[in-house]
Amino acid sequence: MTPEELDRAARTLRREWESPDLWAEIQRRIWWRRVGAIGGLIAAGIVVGLLLTPVRRVSAPSASPLLTEEAMADVERTERAYRASIERLDRLATVKLRTGKSPLLAAYGEKLRLLDSAIAQLDREMQSNDFSAHLHVQMAALYRDKQQTLEKVVRHE
Repeated sequence: MTPEELDRAARTLRREWESPDLWAEIQRRIWWRRVGAIGGLIAAGIVVGLLLTPVRRVSAPSASPLLTEEAMADVERTERAYRASIERLDRLATVKLRTGKSPLLAAYGEKLRLLDSAIAQLDREMQSNDFSAHLHVQMAALYRDKQQTLEKVVRHE
């Protein structure tokens, strides 16, 4: 089909009809879209405002400062015992790291030096903020990683 034939066919298919409300309907829909978008923005602003508003929590007074001190002392005793057990494991692994010639042992030694550095840095941070639970969780993760690495060194043949 040539372009001219296509043009003639298109003219025969063309139809016109009266639609007096078409422009009014287009304007109404555009207006509602704008109102909907503005309403959505307002709703989003309200939600963000509510999320950023600090929530005040009413908590019951703590039972006794003595219980808190006892709990903290218990945590500190447990941490000291855990550190002591890792120190003993470290002494066993140090001998193996010094005498071993394996590249894997060298990699473990490097990892242990990095862990010791991270532990020392975190320990300095904890001295200024000992009651930070987040720091205690990070420290526990570092010690757990160190313990697992030391166990691998000790088991290495």
